[in-house]
Amino acid sequence: MTDVAQKVPFSATEPYRFCPADGARLQVPRHEGGGARCPFCGRSWYRNPAPAVGAAIVRDGRALVAVRAHEPEKGRLDLPGGFLEVGEHPADGLVREVREELGVKIEIASGPILLATFVYGAGGEYGLAIGFEACIVEGEPRPADDVAEIRWISAAELDDLDFAWEHDRELVRMALTKEE
Repeated sequence: MTDVAQKVPFSATEPYRFCPADGARLQVPRHEGGGARCPFCGRSWYRNPAPAVGAAIVRDGRALVAVRAHEPEKGRLDLPGGFLEVGEHPADGLVREVREELGVKIEIASGPILLATFVYGAGGEYGLAIGFEACIVEGEPRPADDVAEIRWISAAELDDLDFAWEHDRELVRMALTKEE
């Protein structure tokens, strides 16, 4: 990163300052969270949350959780999943992410059962979590990619565990409650 780029203040909550299409200085947003409009091309630009998927994988009344191997939130609990690639369907992205992280093939039980916003990393990037219930249909989970270890947990343990993001705890709670 150049010295100039390092000095430009940036926050996920600030609107764009220049039009990504033509470089013109953007107008002040009409309201908080509103897009900044380009006076030259007329487009509005927004800082939108990045979509991420997670799986509550349940087996025999227990849910699989992962210990994060890297920052952000290294060492804390997380669910298998991750950020979607551009144009990727959430279900396809979840299957891909779980295979990358655990080396298993999953089947998604139904449509999303949880939607939540969250903040990711020290830079405060906004994300949109899309949570699914899933089951393993091929293979035995083994940590790979960005997973330090895996654990199978019960509903009774949920409140005492150190989850990186509260929405993951709630997704597991919802999935385990349905199993009872």
